[in-house]
Amino acid sequence: MSKCTCPQTRRQFLRTASMASMAGFYVSPFFLELNSLAAMAQGTGGSDYRALICVYLQGGNDGHGTVIATDPDSFAAFTSARSGAPGLAYPIANLLPITLKTPQSGRTFALNPALSGIQTLFNAGRAAVVANTGTLIAPATKTQINANSVELPDSLFSHFDQTAAWQAVASNLGSGERVGWGGAVADAIEAMNVNSNSMFTCISTCGNALFLAGQSSFQINVTPAGPIPITGLQQPPFGIPSAANPLNSILSADETNLFAKEYEVVIARSIQAQAALVTAMAPAGVGGVPNPPQFLDPTTNMLANNPLAASLQTIARIIAGRGSLGVSRQIFYVQLGSFDTHDGQAKTHAQLLAQLGAAFEYFDGLMANMGLSNNVTAFTISDFGRTLTCNSDGTDHGWGSHHFVIGGAVAGGDMYGQYPVVGVDQQNDVGNGRLIPTTSVEQYAGTLARWFGLSDGQIRTVFPNFANFGTSPYLGLMG
Repeated sequence: MSKCTCPQTRRQFLRTASMASMAGFYVSPFFLELNSLAAMAQGTGGSDYRALICVYLQGGNDGHGTVIATDPDSFAAFTSARSGAPGLAYPIANLLPITLKTPQSGRTFALNPALSGIQTLFNAGRAAVVANTGTLIAPATKTQINANSVELPDSLFSHFDQTAAWQAVASNLGSGERVGWGGAVADAIEAMNVNSNSMFTCISTCGNALFLAGQSSFQINVTPAGPIPITGLQQPPFGIPSAANPLNSILSADETNLFAKEYEVVIARSIQAQAALVTAMAPAGVGGVPNPPQFLDPTTNMLANNPLAASLQTIARIIAGRGSLGVSRQIFYVQLGSFDTHDGQAKTHAQLLAQLGAAFEYFDGLMANMGLSNNVTAFTISDFGRTLTCNSDGTDHGWGSHHFVIGGAVAGGDMYGQYPVVGVDQQNDVGNGRLIPTTSVEQYAGTLARWFGLSDGQIRTVFPNFANFGTSPYLGLMG
């Protein structure tokens, strides 16, 4: 077949086509031979199984109010900066103290009052903090930034651009063909033939995600309730059998057009994936993966449903079926938000963090019960941090922030990276307490990718700026 030279690129068409497909695939740019369901069942997904779970805190989480320095000078500066906003200058007695295995000189730390679940995991050595992490091309200081002598990421403080900078491969950002670093890691795994069936390497519970977009890998979408049903084949739309004819005609057509043929493959793959997941996934509830408990809303002192925990339950159900699906490496993507707390932050932030902590504690228990504590690692990302100063009862867009990594393979109970000096106009501040990151996204991601199974050479290919952060930029957070 000759190479397509039409004005709309094949990848652009396929992305559009995938959005229209009923199972919500991100499509590979290549024709893929469809495997039989019997072949899927032959995978073992054995003791070498590993999974990464990216939890995107959509909107820009306030790191200042998530992991708090409580030594006298730091806490006084924090309280002074936050005193203008009701509920954002937490009484020190309400904070949840954590003790680092590797102390930072003269510093003490605590978590937001809503994060009791993460405090439990931290104290048990199954959670770690990665301090002041953000988008960087190379290490940057305030002096360099003021002198315009260091290259910075484009459009700092922009939701769209900084989300892309966090999730996409850095060398790809300037083009229209964005590849996520999760997808690029999956591409490397696919090239290594680690999974006997690559269809289920990348899975999202919240729609198509840039993070999972790959060159040869593709992503499957599920809902927090499970696989997306293929409406129109399993049950005629509106009870009219003929209403399914258009979809059936796509599947039965002998297409010669490049795009039409690939769209046919997309639909067929969607049907195959849905059927395989329904068969392979463990059931929810009694006799399967326990349903998540409700979380305690700290703003009402009442129990409420936890959508993040529901998404993590679905992931656990898929992981339980890893043998039938033929996978030993998987990357998942879930989302919680919005953390864009320009106003009403005290209530919104507390509710979201309570969900996060409860969901992580629940999921950690699931993995322990499945004997997979050391095989599954969850981590947070976000658009950016927020300002230390307040605007009325909220905060504005920032830059660096603090993140959590959860799992039995984590060298937990510790903080990686340097927690900044707290206060406005400090050397790590570019205005109103917007933190200049001291740990880059690529260091964070590269460390996780190495645990996942990529070689140093593969990591430096996936993350082209990795070498800018020293001869060994790994964070050491994975045991």
